[in-house]
Amino acid sequence: LKRGGNAADAAVAIAAALAVTEPCSTGLGGDAFCLFYDGNTGEIRGINGSGRSPKALTLDFLEGCGHTAESPPSVFDAVNITVPGATACWCDTVQLFGSQKLSLQEILSGAVELAEEGFPVAEITAHHWANWAAALKGDGKELVGDLLIDGHAPKCGQVYKNTGLAQTLKELGERGKPAFYQGRVAQAVVDVINQHGGVMTLEDLSSHDSELITPISTEYKGVRLWELPPNSQGLVALLLLNILENFPQLT
Repeated sequence: LKRGGNAADAAVAIAAALAVTEPCSTGLGGDAFCLFYDGNTGEIRGINGSGRSPKALTLDFLEGCGHTAESPPSVFDAVNITVPGATACWCDTVQLFGSQKLSLQEILSGAVELAEEGFPVAEITAHHWANWAAALKGDGKELVGDLLIDGHAPKCGQVYKNTGLAQTLKELGERGKPAFYQGRVAQAVVDVINQHGGVMTLEDLSSHDSELITPISTEYKGVRLWELPPNSQGLVALLLLNILENFPQLT
């Protein structure tokens, strides 16, 4: 913000920093949504940055694997993995809603520095990290070298670095979406998913794009509140507020 950026620039910078400092909570492999208010025009717009299932993940495929509604794939099954939409959402947020005064490379520079130079792990982050250490050693063993230190989760206050993630963020800043959805990173994503029985392809990644969407709203106690439509959970929040308005003693 001090360098002339706006809220959209700052939101992406923070999201990238959290991907480095709180890998148990968020990251480039997830999804993202953006709700943006333009203070100059009063316009409210949104981005759906969620990814779709691979094209090959059909009902016939799942049934052929023995899965049913009563017996779905396990939580950690690679067939559950959808195309990561967060990275594209970051890029599109900066392009569509950013100040245009800062490049994506400049916006991601803080996250790159955290990943390269390291940071002291926060207490709550260390707690969650420790809880996921066993899963990393099992289903996520490819990430052990990046996300564990000598085979153990970082402790509170311990300095942690992730040079691999720093390199990916650098490439993203330099080349934008193609750095993630094509080439080295895309191939690595497809390889590890398919090694574990998933069906994602390079085409699934390269064909992904964010969706510019129209937000939805409701009025609560004289104030208009905006959210993103499904498939986000924004509709639920608006419905709950509509219900609460019928019980003034609770609000």
